[in-house]
Amino acid sequence: MNLSEGILTLRPLEAKLTHDTEILGAMSPYITIMFNKQKFKTKVHASGGKTPKWSDEFVMEITDHSEEATLRVWDEDLTTSDHVGFCKIKMSSLMINMGVEDWFTILFDNKPAGQVLLKSTFEPKGGDQYQAMQDAL
Repeated sequence: MNLSEGILTLRPLEAKLTHDTEILGAMSPYITIMFNKQKFKTKVHASGGKTPKWSDEFVMEITDHSEEATLRVWDEDLTTSDHVGFCKIKMSSLMINMGVEDWFTILFDNKPAGQVLLKSTFEPKGGDQYQAMQDAL
């Protein structure tokens, strides 16, 4: 089995945000993840405020565990989206022990802007589930 290649399933579960872009009302946060020229986007948690939750699931093929993904949190407004914060995530940190559930700190203007809870499941190339997942992609 190749532990540096495989299929990674990533689920952003919730966030604890300290950077609020709204003066009135609650933020409507969503997450984008850029990885290998692919863009993944969660549903918007309308009026999720500083403690949004999501149930989206993204499946990505990992060919090199040293690659990075960029996670950004946004607040959707009527016409635009405000940037809440971002972080870079090494794919290897999501592949430990075949998957993790961990908080990742996001930054805005080089200052902490909150945390996002990510849950990952990693199926290495050559594993039983890998071929089934590969066929489904």
